[in-house]
Amino acid sequence: MKVIKNIFPIFLVLVLLASLVIGSTRVPGHEKERYDLDNNGYPDEGISVNGHYTSIYAYDLLGDWYWDLGDGRILGTVDAVDELEQDTLTVCDYIVNYRGKFENDPFLNSGWIHNNINCRGYDDNNQYFYQIVHKTDLRYRNNPEWSVWGEWEYHTLTISRQGNLVRPVTHSNF
Repeated sequence: MKVIKNIFPIFLVLVLLASLVIGSTRVPGHEKERYDLDNNGYPDEGISVNGHYTSIYAYDLLGDWYWDLGDGRILGTVDAVDELEQDTLTVCDYIVNYRGKFENDPFLNSGWIHNNINCRGYDDNNQYFYQIVHKTDLRYRNNPEWSVWGEWEYHTLTISRQGNLVRPVTHSNF
């Protein structure tokens, strides 16, 4: 139960992202003019791009939440972090890096995504790192237990003091 409680912010964000689109993931930070010859705001077909952005997710025990997606969009039940119940506030800062192809639409259709997350507050004081890979990535294993967004899966999911949950390291004594 403790693991589930501690990774709640990550999975809530994943559920919200998955509800936006199944089979691909929308990520900001890809509005590079040199990759968008038709000027629609998205990298053209066949172009691999690197991206980086930051995001903030915060919540309280009253059930309210705030999510700054990092691209100008704000989601949640409140308009700002300071509107959340400060005595039960938890804030998670995301640093997101990715590489892949958008194929002329707002969703990353292939590649990989790295999320570094630092949570602090009432019920979560952990650091998380997860890497999600698309089926076109050589690291993709087609493991339904770690599937997310259809053709995407976790390659790495680490939680501070718990290790990699996707591929636990087993030490052997010689």
